[in-house]
Amino acid sequence: MQEDMQRNREQYDDEEIVLDLSGILDDYIRCIKKYWMQFILVMVVAAGLVIAFLNMKYEPVYIAKISYAVTKTGDTGIDASVAARLSGAIPVLTQDKKFREDLFQNVDTETLNQNFSIASSSTEGANLFSVTVSSNNYKNANMVLDAFEQVYPDWASSSSGALEVQIVDKSQATEKPVNAYSLIKYLFLGLLAGLALCFVYATYFVLTIKTVRKESDMRKITAKTCISMIPDVKVKKREKSKKEQLLLTNKRLDWGFKQSMLAAQARIQHYMDQNNRKVLLVTSTIPEEGKSILAANLALAFGEREKKVLLIDGDLRKPSSGELLGVQEGLGLTDYLKGNNEIENLLVTCGKISFLQAGQKRGHMSALLDDKKMEKLMVQLRQRFDYIIIDTPPAYLFSDAAMLSRYADSVIYMVRHDMAEIKEIKKGMAPFQSTKKLMGYVINRSHGGFASYGKYGYGYGRYGKYGKYGKYGKYKRYMELDEDSMDTEESLNDEEMR
Repeated sequence: MQEDMQRNREQYDDEEIVLDLSGILDDYIRCIKKYWMQFILVMVVAAGLVIAFLNMKYEPVYIAKISYAVTKTGDTGIDASVAARLSGAIPVLTQDKKFREDLFQNVDTETLNQNFSIASSSTEGANLFSVTVSSNNYKNANMVLDAFEQVYPDWASSSSGALEVQIVDKSQATEKPVNAYSLIKYLFLGLLAGLALCFVYATYFVLTIKTVRKESDMRKITAKTCISMIPDVKVKKREKSKKEQLLLTNKRLDWGFKQSMLAAQARIQHYMDQNNRKVLLVTSTIPEEGKSILAANLALAFGEREKKVLLIDGDLRKPSSGELLGVQEGLGLTDYLKGNNEIENLLVTCGKISFLQAGQKRGHMSALLDDKKMEKLMVQLRQRFDYIIIDTPPAYLFSDAAMLSRYADSVIYMVRHDMAEIKEIKKGMAPFQSTKKLMGYVINRSHGGFASYGKYGYGYGRYGKYGKYGKYGKYKRYMELDEDSMDTEESLNDEEMR
């Protein structure tokens, strides 16, 4: 039994490693897609700099070489030892003043280029050694080698006694340098340097990502399960249609999106029925994560199952559910809480569901939500409906969601792929985890799950990327502007998607 458990644990660990490696690869690919233009520019600049540097440092090298066989005693071992000793003495000998005088006594010093070097090497176990002359001019290399050939045998005999130094091979330098200039090679090295810089940045990008890209990232925040993963899709456009919504009632909606929403609704209903719960609160960390679309679609999915459903737009700061459902702005929740309007006069029927708008009257939101009338209203609504879904403002920015959660039985948290930072999500979730009302989370615009993503782009195009608005610039706009001057959070304008 213990062996089976250990084997299962090892198998799970292996799967986690595979998943992590896959996630890392996805992050690299995402970085390339995001910064591909900058990467190309880096590679071009790096190639140019490398070529310029190597051109500046380039100096042709010409080599002339002569090989000697040493015979002193006729014994191979002794002759090999003498050859090695002579070879090792060459660097010292060439620096000797008297030797250099003899070396250049028959050379025209005006034509001699002092930019040369003399090196030597011996063949192990043999009586052979070679002398190599390197220079930046092939004529200079040959001139020095010829001079060395003339004077060296006498110097060798004077230092080592009677011996025979016989030339066995000689190759003079040609007009072609041994390190021929190659622009293609320099270009390749430059591009390789640029590629290395891009890789370093991409690695930094991957290691410093602080957002949620996959389900395993959420395990750092909560032990709750992922209810569903909504794929990255958009509505197929009609030529004469001005606006399309990501709603289950839209027949042109992507199949994968529908299946993800229906799967979420089925799991939520199963959980709520088992635990005798009716009121579901939907929130997110920051704006533009898709919480209003989730709330609206869950309500529509419940309605399709012949349930009496009420959707409440509890986002009193920036209501958007009404526009999603195609309901003209009118009286709603705030009007009930601040006035004498009866709830029956405020409910709007949208197909198979009922809808309570945020309302037209605005004021101090916390005071409104803390009113006893809200508690009385929820008691009344629980008696009339099978399920109640409340859409709220972002939980990280406002306390409204936490306040409204007092009237909810369960909370679903929407997390958009690569949007909010993990620390922000953790802080936004905290009130619901502490009260144990958090049912789970939904990952929006996921790169996994249903649907093929190459065919569809996402419909939230006008909001651009999270980083575009700075750290909190976009959020301040959400908080400070008057609601009437704000754009609807989740609507999809067909003109803007073109």
